[in-house]
Amino acid sequence: MAALALLLVAVLAVDAVGRAVRPGVLREAAVLAVDGAAASREPPRLPEGFSQEVVPAEGFAGLRVGAGGSVVGYEVEKDPARAFDEVKSLLDERGWKAVPSGDRAGGSFVKETGRFRWAYVSCVRAGDTTSVVVQCATADEKG
Repeated sequence: MAALALLLVAVLAVDAVGRAVRPGVLREAAVLAVDGAAASREPPRLPEGFSQEVVPAEGFAGLRVGAGGSVVGYEVEKDPARAFDEVKSLLDERGWKAVPSGDRAGGSFVKETGRFRWAYVSCVRAGDTTSVVVQCATADEKG
């Protein structure tokens, strides 16, 4: 019994360290919120090629760009599953392939050409709107 308890504590400790070291979508979203709240009145600038290759996010409410341009977020007035379906359609049109995840409101996408090669989209209800967060990696970055 003591060995089982010790094993459980060890597993929980490894999980906690892994979560602290490995940035996740929620952590990136938090960074995005902080970066987006800067004193500057200038509209956020999307990474070069983002609108053409990933999602044309200009004009969306609450547009934020953070984490050095690798995370883009905005708000829509749709339920999360519908928002994800719309982003998925936009990505399909641009040559992205969905990686099956079983999540109706989030998932990974990959493509073989272009500047951006990997993307993770997460759509989460936030009050009356849905927050859409797109985390990307370029061809020269490690995903």
